[in-house]
Amino acid sequence: MTQPEAGEELLESVDHAASLRLLAATDVGRMAVVVDGRPVIVVLNHLLEGEHVLFRTRADALLSTLTDEGRAVHAVYEVDSAFSPGRSGWSVIASGTLHRETDGARVARARDTIEAWAHGERDTVLRLEIDDLTGRRVGPL
Repeated sequence: MTQPEAGEELLESVDHAASLRLLAATDVGRMAVVVDGRPVIVVLNHLLEGEHVLFRTRADALLSTLTDEGRAVHAVYEVDSAFSPGRSGWSVIASGTLHRETDGARVARARDTIEAWAHGERDTVLRLEIDDLTGRRVGPL
């Protein structure tokens, strides 16, 4: 592998298809929402289903309460990986609308597939409809 020239830009975009593959290859990320004018970040496990991201959470969790009674909220979900010694990594950001999932098949799939790291009851399923998906990588991957 050749070393980059001094001053050569190492940051590059990742195309849509590769961004989806990276999102599917991970099972945990961070969701950002704005609550009362302040940003809030929540760590979640997820499942990519087509162009949607599914999540399991508690009924009394913040994201559940934000999507109660059919409400939707704008959200941003980010997954990444970094290798500090190699100064390399990637990041994928999915922006869109977060809803309470009502489709029975999706709910069942999420409950069967997503294993929450925090354990406990997490039977509320949320869906992020992706409006914008961007990916970037840096360094020699």
